[in-house]
Amino acid sequence: MRENANRFEGLAEAYAAWRPGYPSASFETLARAVRSDRRIAVDIGAGPGNSTLGLRAALPSDWLVIAAEPGNDMRRVLARRFAQDTGVQVIDACAEAIALPDASAGLLLACTAFHWFDRGPFFAEAARVLTPLGVLGILRNRRKAHPVAAAFDAWIAETSVDISDYAAREKRKEPSVRELAREPGFMAAQSRTWCWTQEIDCRGLIDLYLTRSTVWAIVRRIGLAETMQSLQTICAAHGTEPYLLEWETTEKWALRRP
Repeated sequence: MRENANRFEGLAEAYAAWRPGYPSASFETLARAVRSDRRIAVDIGAGPGNSTLGLRAALPSDWLVIAAEPGNDMRRVLARRFAQDTGVQVIDACAEAIALPDASAGLLLACTAFHWFDRGPFFAEAARVLTPLGVLGILRNRRKAHPVAAAFDAWIAETSVDISDYAAREKRKEPSVRELAREPGFMAAQSRTWCWTQEIDCRGLIDLYLTRSTVWAIVRRIGLAETMQSLQTICAAHGTEPYLLEWETTEKWALRRP
């Protein structure tokens, strides 16, 4: 994962400003699932802290949240965001090598970051860090079909030289419940989905897309001005703003085996 963190250098401020968070109920569900008295939660691949902010707000005040992020730019914004909060500790760590003792956490989660991990080593490291009957949670925000967003995605798939199959890449962003249940260190895998909406105009949608490493790979090749012009042209062809985006937050979790 540490190599992949370089993809996001320079994007932390934009990511913090324009990426959506997660429903508080999703974090509360994970906290209730914990069967251990260890009140430490680890946010792996925390980025600039969008997920950490929601997690911190949703957990009881006696929990300590450890936000682990390997990217220097992301961790800079993350540390600044929680500089005055003694309930959040920021560390430099990647998913496959978490700088924490064995059985030290009651909750470990990854929010829209799992697809960057080396799966086998990550699951092994999660099993090591979690206390028995602690919870491993994987959250992902997925945007439902919308004509403008679909046109953006089609343009990215056509313009990108890094992605050969955009749709297949999207499907790899989270494990299935069956895959999670097969991991030897875990048991009782479950899933739940939360639905919500976001009203957004063309510029807001472009800003959202400019937080994506796939789009910045295109920007570096053809330039920011041409990228924005192409996306603005797509917006102009798709009717009146604002657009109503429908989102699903899918969370999957499993207990650490005793």
